[in-house]
Amino acid sequence: MIEHNAKLALDVAPVRAEPAGVGLYVALLARELERRLPTSLGLIGARDEARALATLDARLPRRPFSKRSYHAWMQLAAERDARALGAQLIHFTNAAAPLMCRLPYVVTVHDLSVMRMPMTHPVARWGVIPVNLAAVARARTVIVPSRWTARELARIGVAERRVVVIPHAPTLELPPGGDDVLGRLGLEPGRYVLYFGTLEPRKNIIRLIGAFERVWRDRPDLRLVLAGGRGWRFAGIERRIAQSPISERIVTPGYVPDMDLAALVVNSGVVAYVSLHEGFGMPVLDAMALGTPVVTSRSTAMPEAAGGAAILVEPRDEADIARGIAAALADRAGLAERGRARAAQRSWADVAQEHVAVYRHVLAGL
Repeated sequence: MIEHNAKLALDVAPVRAEPAGVGLYVALLARELERRLPTSLGLIGARDEARALATLDARLPRRPFSKRSYHAWMQLAAERDARALGAQLIHFTNAAAPLMCRLPYVVTVHDLSVMRMPMTHPVARWGVIPVNLAAVARARTVIVPSRWTARELARIGVAERRVVVIPHAPTLELPPGGDDVLGRLGLEPGRYVLYFGTLEPRKNIIRLIGAFERVWRDRPDLRLVLAGGRGWRFAGIERRIAQSPISERIVTPGYVPDMDLAALVVNSGVVAYVSLHEGFGMPVLDAMALGTPVVTSRSTAMPEAAGGAAILVEPRDEADIARGIAAALADRAGLAERGRARAAQRSWADVAQEHVAVYRHVLAGL
C-alpha cells in the first residue's frame, strides 16, 4: 500500500451525470482505490452531478469541480486543489495536465483518435492536442488501456519504458430479475441488434445502420437498438435514421442507466460495436461478460479487447459488418461461451491493484 503520508489526488472531473467511456473508467477506479488506499486517496474535480461517485465514503477528502470547462479547471485549479489535499502525486485521468504543474503526476491516455482521426472530433478539440502532448511529455508514467495505444504513443516518440499498459475489465453486472426495459421499448429477447455508447461519428453508427438494413432483408423480425447519449454531430445520425426505409425498426432510447443497459445487453441477439478508432472498446468486454455475442472492428485496439472471442469485421464495409452480424446470430452459443471466458480473466480489483503498483513505483523514485 502507498505510505500513509503519500497522498494521491485522483482527477475525477471526467465523471459526469451520465458517465460513459472515460467517466466509467474513472468512477470504477475511484471505487476500487478507496478500498485499497482509504487514508491516502483524495479526489479533485468532483462534480455535484456525478452520481457514480455517490457510493464513495462522504469523508473521503475531495475538492469540487470549480470552472466552466474541464480544460479551464485543469490549467487554473487542478494542481491547487491537489495541494490543498496534501497530495504528493496526482493521477490525471484524461490525457491532460496543467502545463506548469510542479507536483509529480501520472496520466492516462485512452487513445490518440483526435490526432489520428481529427475529422471525427469537434474542431475545438483539435486545439488541446498540444496540451495532451505536453501532459504526456512531463508525466512520470503514462498509463494506457491497450498495447495498441502504447504502440501509437511509440510512433510519436514516447519511450516504451515510460508507458504502462493496464487493460480495462467489464463494467456491467447481470441485472436483477423483473426489469421491464424491454417492455418499455417494445423489444423481444434475442430479436434485436444492440449498439451502446455515445452516438457520434467515430462510433460508425451510420454504416451500422446500413449494415442492419442488409441483415433485416433476411431477418425482418429484428430491430436495431442504438443506446447512448447524443454526441457530437448526432444530427447526421438522426437524419440517416429518418431516411432509412425501415426507420420504424430502429430504436434510440438515449442514455440508459447501468441496470437497464445490462438487461438490454443480456437479452440482445448480438452486440455490434464497429467503431472506427478505439483505445480499448469497453462495450466489447461488457457484452462478453454478460454472455452476448459480439461483432467488432478488426482495427485499432478492438481485436485486443475481444481476445479472439468476437467476430471481427472491416468497419468501413457495410457488407462485411452485415456478414458479421449474421454470423454472430448463427453462432450465439459458441460466441457466448468464449466471450464469458475472455471477460472472466480480469476484474476492476486487478485494474486498481496495477494502478497502485504504478503509484508506488513513482513515489519510490521521488
